[in-house]
Amino acid sequence: MSQYVKAEKKLFNKSVQEYIIKPLIKQRETGELCDVEINLNGRLFYAHRAILSLWSPYFLSMFTCDMKEKLTNVLDLSESLMIENDNVFDQILNYMYTGVIQLTNTNVEDIVRVSDFLLMDDVKEYCSQFYLELGNLDLTNCLRLKYLSENHNLPLVASACQAMIESRFHDHLIHQEEIIELPSFCLFKLLEDPTVVKHTKYNQLKKLVQRWVAADSESRQKYQNELYRCIKLWVCEHICDVPSGIHSSCSASVILQPTSLNCRNSHDYMSASISCLENQESWTTRPKTCRVPAKLPVLHAVICNQGMKFLKFMVYNITHQKWLHFPLASEKILQILPARQTIGNMISHKNHLYMYLCSSFPYPTDMMKINILVVDVIKFQASLYSFRTVDFYNPCYRTTLTNCRTVPPAMVYCNQNIYIVGNKEGTGHLFLCNLHTQQYKCYQIPGTRFISLARATVKDDRFIFLWFRFRTGPSEEFCIKKSVGFAMFDVKSKIFNTWDIAPPEISYDDFATPYTLCCRDNTVLIYYPGKPTLVLDEIRYKWITSLRRLPSPIQMTKLNSESIETDFSRFQLQTATENSIFILNNDAPYTTSMYEVSESLPQASCHTPPPIDSISMVTSGYMATSVLNDLQQFDRYDDMYASTLHVALRVSDPETEDSGGTSNSERDSDNEYEYDEDIYDYDYDLEAEFAF
Repeated sequence: MSQYVKAEKKLFNKSVQEYIIKPLIKQRETGELCDVEINLNGRLFYAHRAILSLWSPYFLSMFTCDMKEKLTNVLDLSESLMIENDNVFDQILNYMYTGVIQLTNTNVEDIVRVSDFLLMDDVKEYCSQFYLELGNLDLTNCLRLKYLSENHNLPLVASACQAMIESRFHDHLIHQEEIIELPSFCLFKLLEDPTVVKHTKYNQLKKLVQRWVAADSESRQKYQNELYRCIKLWVCEHICDVPSGIHSSCSASVILQPTSLNCRNSHDYMSASISCLENQESWTTRPKTCRVPAKLPVLHAVICNQGMKFLKFMVYNITHQKWLHFPLASEKILQILPARQTIGNMISHKNHLYMYLCSSFPYPTDMMKINILVVDVIKFQASLYSFRTVDFYNPCYRTTLTNCRTVPPAMVYCNQNIYIVGNKEGTGHLFLCNLHTQQYKCYQIPGTRFISLARATVKDDRFIFLWFRFRTGPSEEFCIKKSVGFAMFDVKSKIFNTWDIAPPEISYDDFATPYTLCCRDNTVLIYYPGKPTLVLDEIRYKWITSLRRLPSPIQMTKLNSESIETDFSRFQLQTATENSIFILNNDAPYTTSMYEVSESLPQASCHTPPPIDSISMVTSGYMATSVLNDLQQFDRYDDMYASTLHVALRVSDPETEDSGGTSNSERDSDNEYEYDEDIYDYDYDLEAEFAF
């Protein structure tokens, strides 16, 4: 006993884990002092009523209300709860005692069923996180999980599955074996949903029905005629991709609801249309009687990652709604690209694509040159143009930010030259890249500091209109002033306008949202789907809010300025054509959608989504019809990008209070994310080139 220290109060405690939880678990194993037995398919599980009632509202109401189970010690759930693995129920009981549960791809579906049956919303939330936040929802299980989540009240998972099915049903899911395993009511739901089959051809649906029936002909033969009647509902009389000489009532690639079209209702007409669809392979042998346009509007798309370990080009035929392979050898292009540079933006002019190469953010870039990759879309050849400065004594430039897909570095073609918006010595400049001399010259934009994001458009092949945001400070986080500006540059006189054009009333942060700056009918416009159009009045030097409003796509990605610049998995790309604007949305993996919006259309027109999800950039242009006819069409979803760049994230057992987060003490590496050296294999030996 200490004679010199006196404590009037002392708290003594023992480990709850050692003296309460572990003894209760041991009682469950032996059945000692347990007051309830649960029978599930002949297997007995021992538990305590108090623990079950604490975690499950199902057991709470059972043991506290006037029910027969209140008076008995044996509960039989064999007929009420249907699961594939009885061990999952034991895991749920252990979770009630320990608060820890491990989800895997093999047990999560049964855990969803049990947690929904027992009304355990916390476990269902863990299952939702497991699918949506840990990447376990993909094209291999979205069909099965759609109906599982709908039946067991997981609305977020069901919505994500629906988005995947709508985007990838026509080119991937319809060809997989998983769809053959669906029960009849699930298949009927798919085929009756217009948002699912809208991109699918009639012959594809017919083959699907035949495959599904043939998988179990004895039990499924009775559904065949009804399924055929179901898919015949989508035959419409609007033509898409039908060669000349074919009647307009025979559609091969557009499937719409008959209520939205002026379709004939007669049985003879329906039979004739379907017969025409089934014999569409013979169309190519029929003579063409109408004149085919020399050039067709197209969209050029590029898919690449910042490490430039993957590069692919595609072409979208807008008229025929087909995605085509662009026969350009990616391996050869990767060999001529400078180190640590990636494609930042792309524009099209006549028969050439111009791709601006900038640093693979945030790694250093070559400050001596401006590199532009030029691709001939007729010869399918690529050349690298390296522009050096005219001012050899001050050869330094910096581009704008490269980590914002929605607003890539501003780049336009005007008067046989390329113009790029960038920075020099901390102020905004317009860089003129001469395609003949391969030299660049810069012109300071009046009243600007460091330009972080910019948009540009051309009028009359002479005037370049610039809309940009700029800051005073070293970074977005540490700056003393943020502003938005607007200017016009005359490429003939090489000067900026002397009259001041006030920028539109759009804040610095909202600038990063997907606006479209373009020129229509010699008028500069700013479009945003669902909002009034902003029109530049060049006489009064002000912006006017027009009554014209572009329709907004149903599946338009909801992005704010913060998510655009931080969450690179979600993006929205826009490109303007002569008469409309194309919008590519990606709110989650495998959910890319594409819409066309125009003032002449009452609502957004849905187009065939690209066969690869992670589109890096897109631009509009024209290509010769003869060239397009020789290109190979995408028939299936291409998962090469996802498989090439996929890095498995190894997650340790969680020790957090509420979620499945990874404990810092148990991470496999010091980094928060796994790092794939094969993807980001950079050579850090910087070699400055001086060619004066």
